[in-house]
Amino acid sequence: MLLFSAAFTVIAIIGLLLWSSVDEFTGATFSQEKWAANGECQAASGDDCVQQRPRCPRGAMAQDLRQNFLHNRETTKTDVSELIGDHDTTVVIGGEHCEAHYLGMCSPMSFDGDSLYVCYDQNDALVSSGHIRH
Repeated sequence: MLLFSAAFTVIAIIGLLLWSSVDEFTGATFSQEKWAANGECQAASGDDCVQQRPRCPRGAMAQDLRQNFLHNRETTKTDVSELIGDHDTTVVIGGEHCEAHYLGMCSPMSFDGDSLYVCYDQNDALVSSGHIRH
C-alpha cells in the first residue's frame, strides 16, 4: 500500500509539472476580429464579465501578435490601439508605466488574470511588450 501511495504521488507531481509547463501564450494566429470579440462583454458588472469570458480567450494569440505585429521602435501607440483596441489598465514594468490588455486566466493554476503589456517611449513608439500575471 505504501508503494502504491508513493507511486501515485510521483505520478501526480509529474502530471502537475507537465500540465503547468504548457505555454498558454502560443498556438493561435492573431486575428483582430477574434481579439475584439473576446474583449466584449454584455454583463452589467466587471465581475460578471470575468465570469463570462472563456478561460484564456486571447492568450494563444499573444506570441503571434508580438512577433508579427508589435515591432519595437516601429509600431506606435496609435498602431497598437487600432490593432487591439484601448488598454484595460496600466502596469509597472521595470519602473515604467505600460498599457495592459487583458488576455484571460491563462495559467493552469492561476487565480489571477494575465495581460499583454505594451510599453512606449516618450515619442509613443513601442519599446517592449510581453505578458504579465496579476
